[in-house]
Amino acid sequence: MNIILSIHPKWAEKIYSGEKTIEWRKNTPNADFIEKVFLYETAPVHKITGFFMYDYYYSMVFGITKDGKPRDGAEVLIDRGCVPLEDLKKYAGNKKEIFGWKFYKVTKFDTPKTLADFGLKRAPQSWQYTEVDV
Repeated sequence: MNIILSIHPKWAEKIYSGEKTIEWRKNTPNADFIEKVFLYETAPVHKITGFFMYDYYYSMVFGITKDGKPRDGAEVLIDRGCVPLEDLKKYAGNKKEIFGWKFYKVTKFDTPKTLADFGLKRAPQSWQYTEVDV
């Protein structure tokens, strides 16, 4: 099972460069085995530009220690995900927990793929499962 993930181009570039090694999401895949996560870059690209191999996810519960810092080693996760804590909190909205998808073996396609290559007519809102593998 694979996933097609909608992502802003600035975050995709950080993934391809190796700077970003965790992708933050409000939820996690329910499938027992996810292999590839294809990156659909939103406007202005509108293409599937590559993929990464899904490894596992971290669960981060929002909260701070008495000295005002993120708790439970969250600083390292936040750094690897390239999104400041305040922005993660805004993204999460009223959720108390957010998930960091850990990945490896990032591949950028020489020629980006279209949604039609994956049998789709429109992009997923956040992400969706797919059986397609290119």
